[in-house]
Amino acid sequence: MPFVLPALSQNDSKPGETFYMLDANFKGTPQEKAVYFIHAVKIHDSCWQFDTYNIFGPIISSEQYKDEKGNEANGQFCYYNKRGKMDSSGSYINGYQEGSWYFINDTGRTYLQKDYDAGVLIASKDFIKLDSIKNEKKDTADKTDTTEVESDFPGGQSRWIYYLSKNMVYPERGMQADKQGIVVVQFIIDLAGNVISPEITQSVEYSLDQEAMRLIKHSPTWKPATQDGKKVKSYKKQPITFRFTSN
Repeated sequence: MPFVLPALSQNDSKPGETFYMLDANFKGTPQEKAVYFIHAVKIHDSCWQFDTYNIFGPIISSEQYKDEKGNEANGQFCYYNKRGKMDSSGSYINGYQEGSWYFINDTGRTYLQKDYDAGVLIASKDFIKLDSIKNEKKDTADKTDTTEVESDFPGGQSRWIYYLSKNMVYPERGMQADKQGIVVVQFIIDLAGNVISPEITQSVEYSLDQEAMRLIKHSPTWKPATQDGKKVKSYKKQPITFRFTSN
């Protein structure tokens, strides 16, 4: 893996995090010659996250391991295409692929699911094929009516947009690199209304991605979704636009 190769750490890194500068062959290099870099951060005692980026471009991958050397895969893994859009994601447990892995096309649609048990592929679903079959069959089965209420930010959509705009700080690195664009963050609102499991699904550049994640992670408590009067988890996807404003 590239992060075990010799590399340079940025002088301004914070405790629990390291930056590794890499050349075009993913070998350690001085910062001024870097083509890629890895941001390694300690999530907790048994989880280190390694985010690999183009030096002034979108993310390439995000991987979690049990230790700071990246010896044993354990946690969430996400991979991205050249335009910074997530194209696959899933989990490892103790070095083996585990549970459902999802594969996403350029439109953002999940087209394939592969299920693993201790690294062994046990099932797969072709969603495009399944949708085609469903369209050919007219579903005449009885449907049970359910009442669903989506999770909501206190004060509604207008207050959510206000929160994002009021608290956004345009990163200096992004400004100096003349980086603008839309970062998309996917996250879950749990039963208590907390934001959990945020992840980038559309990347622009490291500092813009970090600011988008900060805004989502630190948002106030939401009103959780309900189904038939019971609180349930809900999935959200938020685009955050970074644009220079004219003086």
